[in-house]
Amino acid sequence: MSSPRPDAIGIVVYHPDPEILVSLLTVAASGSDLVYIFLNAPLAEDTITRLHAAAGPRLSFLESPENLGLGVAFNRMVAASRAADARTLLLFDQDSSPPPGMHAHLLATWTALRAAGERPAVIGPLAVSADQEQFKPPRRFPNAAIQNLGTAWPAEFLISSGSLLDLDVFDAIGPFREDFFIDAIDIEWCFRAWARGYSCWIDSAAPMPHRLGQGTIRVKLLNMHLARQPPARLYTYVRNQIAMLRAPETPSRWKLRIVPYLCVQGLIYVIAGSGSRLSIARAFGQGLIDGLTGRMGAGRRSDF
Repeated sequence: MSSPRPDAIGIVVYHPDPEILVSLLTVAASGSDLVYIFLNAPLAEDTITRLHAAAGPRLSFLESPENLGLGVAFNRMVAASRAADARTLLLFDQDSSPPPGMHAHLLATWTALRAAGERPAVIGPLAVSADQEQFKPPRRFPNAAIQNLGTAWPAEFLISSGSLLDLDVFDAIGPFREDFFIDAIDIEWCFRAWARGYSCWIDSAAPMPHRLGQGTIRVKLLNMHLARQPPARLYTYVRNQIAMLRAPETPSRWKLRIVPYLCVQGLIYVIAGSGSRLSIARAFGQGLIDGLTGRMGAGRRSDF
């Protein structure tokens, strides 16, 4: 009789808060057989020691001499997990705080969805703001074409942190886009999953605090919350959203929604964003041009 296939977790780090990272790993590793941490920047030795103490021999580090972005990190952790014959991979970034038992809960939901005849590519928790005053609450985009199943509901996409990937269907969807570097990688991958006949789910019974951005810009008149981001991050956001307009898997309803939304965002960021108005305007403009012309690249631009 063959042994059960393991379930893995993977965490991407880039100059993390050591306390948050150790706390994340302590909780996440308790329900996992394999643990991978992808280093997009070196960690202090004392932090590495604490991480080894939290996860034990299950922990493996995947290292890069430079920041390669989330797409590369995700794909390499998928490859490592599949080489170990894992059936699932639960992804985290360094800023999330999963509650105890979340991994087991998502695995149970994944099993229930498969038993019900669904084809889940990814399942995630209900992301909530870690601090309503400081961080932007994640937006939710349900997919109304499919019925809920218990506490799980179909979503157009979900954030990558806390997402449980079915590695048996990963090839059918394809790897994460490495040329996106950081922004909208999860959105684009979920759009491809739906286009290939798979589904994406959020379990409302598994809330997970998540931090996004460097604070919040609130526009009460429009009932909008925007994450404060530096110009370089705004550039990749705009570039990748515009690039998705050219992809056949991107739903028409998303294309119609994102264009006016980007225009409003651009105006708000120029007025109230982090950095000079000229730098922000240049970041938005260059992101628009590069997205339209397909000039992507995996690196982070900082010349704004």
